Amino acid sequence: MDTNRRSSIPSYTANPIAHHVRVALVTVAVLATITGALLASLWVASFFLYASLRLNPFHAGLMGWPQALLAWHDGLIPNGGRHLAGAALLGVLVAVGCPAMGLYSLWDRSGRRRLYGSARFASEAEIRAAGLL
Repeated sequence: MDTNRRSSIPSYTANPIAHHVRVALVTVAVLATITGALLASLWVASFFLYASLRLNPFHAGLMGWPQALLAWHDGLIPNGGRHLAGAALLGVLVAVGCPAMGLYSLWDRSGRRRLYGSARFASEAEIRAAGLL
């Protein structure tokens, strides 16, 4: 087995078109994931902003936080900077950090060995060999 290759796919099955299709699919999947994370963090930031302003957070849409940011920038919300920054921070932490931690915990557990080995009952021959019978 050639361990210096980048791909474990044998060269006789990997043609250039398949490689380009695979790269395109991975690129589209990564871009879709990033777009979904940005939209989720924007909605969560709007949710937390509405909650911090003592409004009904379930009325927050995707544009609640950007509209409040523009209003703060124009001077319409003079003391809203801390609310905006806190909502943005919580939005990013919740929408991006929680799924990232979940994926990390799944990845971390997948390769973990058993701490105490695998338990089983000893056979009679093993008990006799240990001098316990």
